[in-house]
Amino acid sequence: MGFAGSPITLLGHVAGVKRDRSVLIVHHQPWRGRLAVRFIPDGVGSRIVVESSLDQDGLTWLAHKRGYVPPEPPRADRHRIGLLVSKSGSVAVFAQATESLATLAVEEVNADGGIGGVLVDLVVGDDASDSAAGAAAAMRLMRSGCRVVFACVTSATFNAAASALHGTGVLLVHTVLNEGGRPSPGVVRLGERPLAQVRAGVPVLMAETGGRNWFFVGQRYSWSYGAHWAARRVVAEAGGSVLGETYQILGTTDFTRVIDTIERSGAELILSSLVGHDEVFFERQCSQHGLRSTTRTFALVLDEATQQFIGNSDADGVWAAFGYFQGFGDNTDLETRYRASAKGILPPLSSLSETTYEAILAYARAATIASPDDRVSIRRQLLAHTEFDTATLAAKHRPILLAESRGGRLRPRAG
Repeated sequence: MGFAGSPITLLGHVAGVKRDRSVLIVHHQPWRGRLAVRFIPDGVGSRIVVESSLDQDGLTWLAHKRGYVPPEPPRADRHRIGLLVSKSGSVAVFAQATESLATLAVEEVNADGGIGGVLVDLVVGDDASDSAAGAAAAMRLMRSGCRVVFACVTSATFNAAASALHGTGVLLVHTVLNEGGRPSPGVVRLGERPLAQVRAGVPVLMAETGGRNWFFVGQRYSWSYGAHWAARRVVAEAGGSVLGETYQILGTTDFTRVIDTIERSGAELILSSLVGHDEVFFERQCSQHGLRSTTRTFALVLDEATQQFIGNSDADGVWAAFGYFQGFGDNTDLETRYRASAKGILPPLSSLSETTYEAILAYARAATIASPDDRVSIRRQLLAHTEFDTATLAAKHRPILLAESRGGRLRPRAG
């Protein structure tokens, strides 16, 4: 439990087990550390002793959670950029790889001379998978002197951060897949669009399975509303029908009623726009309830990190669509550098972390070509870097790939 009784969820892995003696857990989020659980016989039973390590990053994170740490003072000799990411809460499955790749991108920019000869600093903010906390974290990044904030967060947090930063002169860049939105001088939306994802996946899945009846499962905020609108359009174009739809609050862990409703509907195909832990729990429970034998699922936010948390057998047969999958395409050099930067075990790369890396590099190029203070020119160059096809809303330089989870990997499908 955290301060004031608020729970803290640690993401990590079991690193060692000594039978009847101890369990060692290495965790990566919200900070890197170790948790040792020791079992000591006391004659009647066993005493359980828990030992936890807390480094400076952990102390800083806990202090920020309680509002004890002020923003970092701006530095005139640094070009400071912010990363807004979910280090805690239900969307935290994406954070570690994203933060690691953002750090790698900054190191590469600095090795090349920085931006206009000024070295770049990366300041990280945690939205705790909550939009209000995200808006507060975005303001802290602004007060720390960040000229741009790269947001690898939900659309709910992004929209809250955009409102908070409006009129401040800070550029806010949504680096991951999103449903789009109205143009704004202070905002850039990158990443995949759901219309491009469903155009790549829905017709193929219907043709391969022979199914035409869908059930949609999503979250109760703008991302799923926009994604389901796009999916309804594509399902209708493919001659299918949507038999039902449900929206769950972010942080849902029990999908028993949802699964019962899907079974009663007679749907052969499921579209999931769930994110983070919600997607993990949903896919596990679908598998455990035997739904895999009667349905196939197309999950819009099933990246490699989420697939890993679901588990190999429970994720088998689920389809995904992104502009990048680890181990496929011309990104092997990036993947090699990512592994070389490892401090302990790193999670797999995914589109969500790779797009953040690319966005930081694109920003550095744009800010070097233009003046670092010319937000209009920088924004224009970022938008040009991700020109969209008007029919599919897919980035022209980044075609959507279709993949299926098999044997513990998301394997892109030929053609």
